[in-house]
Amino acid sequence: MKQRLKILSAIDIPWNSGLAAYAFAQAKALRGLGHEVLFACPRGSAAEAFAESEGFAHYAVPGRKEYHKLPLALLRLRAISGEAGIDAVAAHTGRMQTLAYLLALPVVRVKADAKRPSAGFTFSGVARVIAASAYIEDLYAASGLPRSRVALIPQGLPLPPLPERRAAAPYRVGLLGRLDLVKGHSVFLRAAAELLRSGASAEFHIAGYEANLKYSDLRREASDLGIEKNVFFHGRTEGPFPFMASCDIGVVCSLGSEAVSRAAAEWLASGRPLVASAVGSLPEYAAPEWLTPPGDHLALAAKLGALLAAPEKIAILGAANRARAEREFSPAAFAAATEKVFLEAAGH
Repeated sequence: MKQRLKILSAIDIPWNSGLAAYAFAQAKALRGLGHEVLFACPRGSAAEAFAESEGFAHYAVPGRKEYHKLPLALLRLRAISGEAGIDAVAAHTGRMQTLAYLLALPVVRVKADAKRPSAGFTFSGVARVIAASAYIEDLYAASGLPRSRVALIPQGLPLPPLPERRAAAPYRVGLLGRLDLVKGHSVFLRAAAELLRSGASAEFHIAGYEANLKYSDLRREASDLGIEKNVFFHGRTEGPFPFMASCDIGVVCSLGSEAVSRAAAEWLASGRPLVASAVGSLPEYAAPEWLTPPGDHLALAAKLGALLAAPEKIAILGAANRARAEREFSPAAFAAATEKVFLEAAGH
């Protein structure tokens, strides 16, 4: 009979991010296979909100900036582990890895962010590492950790119904992501201006929540570029797929980061061509032909222009991307691979 594990998912960041999204998906996948997952997270954090909404038991620990409370965090985790009978700890940050190491429990280090890892002394207590992308796996290899200790497990992605939109002029080019300088919205707008000046029949659509940029900033830039009539702003969306279904081409033109790109995977799952910058994990999603140097709006315009000039490619590339998503981002495969690592760690 398969061992039923109790896993403590330790995550001390307050916000929702790619790291947090991976932690949440992992917890749901493990629970779906019959394991019990409990969260250790700060009060008021996105992890606490997720645990409450999804019915996971959760315990409060100090936040990552409360350095003076580290001993308290350790004592709290030790009490939780003893009371709940924890079999293994999923440590989602370096600080949680250190605290989990001091608990002397099997530790799975789950890595889904861009911070460069260090194979320091606490790795002697890490049974396995889960890397959410090949980019992260390479970071661990560069830090000196043997690849044999790293399991590459991309996040599973429920596939939406195939959208029925048929690409037709004016073609809709979409960018979905939080409004932040690193996401390259300015590059997107300047590429749009270049294409529109060349006579392309296209609209440019932007969606996502405001972070370090405001929609007013982007509207002003579009106006300065003289393209305000061809740029549309959608604000925060309820889920990515309705917006993606309304577009013909997806763009992720980030200037950096992107250790894991959920948006890139979602564009593939939506059956849309993806043009992306060659940073972080993005080359794992877009073929070399559709990659651009980060920050190069002329290169982005050229790639988009090649698609707009040969619209039959839009359907062909979109279908190929959908087929790839079905093969590589299966929720069942994600759950099975994740379970295997935790069972091995608990036995270890």
